[in-house]
Amino acid sequence: MKEYGEQIDPSTHRKNYVRVVGRNGESSELDLQGIRIDSDISGTLKFACESIVEEYEDELIEFFSREADNVKDKLCSKRTDLCDHALHISHDEL
Repeated sequence: MKEYGEQIDPSTHRKNYVRVVGRNGESSELDLQGIRIDSDISGTLKFACESIVEEYEDELIEFFSREADNVKDKLCSKRTDLCDHALHISHDEL
């Protein structure tokens, strides 16, 4: 969770969590303008993720045990409605 920061969408005022460290471990290539990074954000994001896993535990087990096509999209958008606001964004970060 320490690799993520919080960014607030100026038009919707919705909080988004974005990776602030690249897959290679470097942040120099990323544009971090408007992204807040601190330990409170990491804790909040960790709690939110744990809550989602707890609430959707059965769905997670079902999807990953069947190895269905497009697991990320089906779980994130169609089964849980957690990501409907982000349908235009790739769920590759899951």
